[in-house]
Amino acid sequence: MNRRDTARSIAKSTASPSGKTASSSSALPCPPIRVALVSDSALFRSGLRSILEGYPAFALVGETSVLPVRDLVRACTPHILLVDAQIAGALSVCSGLRQSGARPWVILAGADGDDGWAVHALKSGARGILVKSATVDNLIKAVRLVHQGEVWASHRALTLAVEELAVRSINSAPGDPAIKSLSRREQDIARLIASGLSNQEVAGRLAITEATVKAHLTHIFQKLTLRGRGQLAALYYRSLTPQPTSNGAKLG
Repeated sequence: MNRRDTARSIAKSTASPSGKTASSSSALPCPPIRVALVSDSALFRSGLRSILEGYPAFALVGETSVLPVRDLVRACTPHILLVDAQIAGALSVCSGLRQSGARPWVILAGADGDDGWAVHALKSGARGILVKSATVDNLIKAVRLVHQGEVWASHRALTLAVEELAVRSINSAPGDPAIKSLSRREQDIARLIASGLSNQEVAGRLAITEATVKAHLTHIFQKLTLRGRGQLAALYYRSLTPQPTSNGAKLG
């Protein structure tokens, strides 16, 4: 038997009944993302519930119409809390969870699109902001990306938040030790990338080549052990928000 016949024989022996080649070990299914809903609007909760139940990757584990959310969080242990941005106390939910150092991460849904409010929400600890015009696709992507440790917000809100952080870092040392570990040039590039600029835009802003930006970005990801731009943005926003306290801060 020649090499070609041997290769064909191996391929046939490893094929599944459907004709597809079987892997050496079957991939285990990922556990669903646990989501809970917070809104005093039954219509709001019903709408989100009907959407999420159509996606096997998500598990709707609970909902509440009243604050605080501590009982819901403790009983259901969600990964993501989808909070109606229009309810009174929406931002207190974000800050309460942030200060306690607890998950879930909060996505504020149904926001008005006010960039100033969005920046305030990010500073309060929100990890995602969905405006009223957001699509179902936006919702699904936001939940998945925030669950992966990234931030979902408009380009404008991200830029404003990072610019505020940049001003603060000029007047005082960066709050996150990881950011301090970067060189001044790397901090400049990281700040611009986190604000949503492309490599080409960063190169133009700093008067360097795009290849130089790519090289610095590779070093930044390696130093900070990050997987991508979204996680870099999340790191910056953590620097904007208060650090968790150890005195048992209340959940909103």
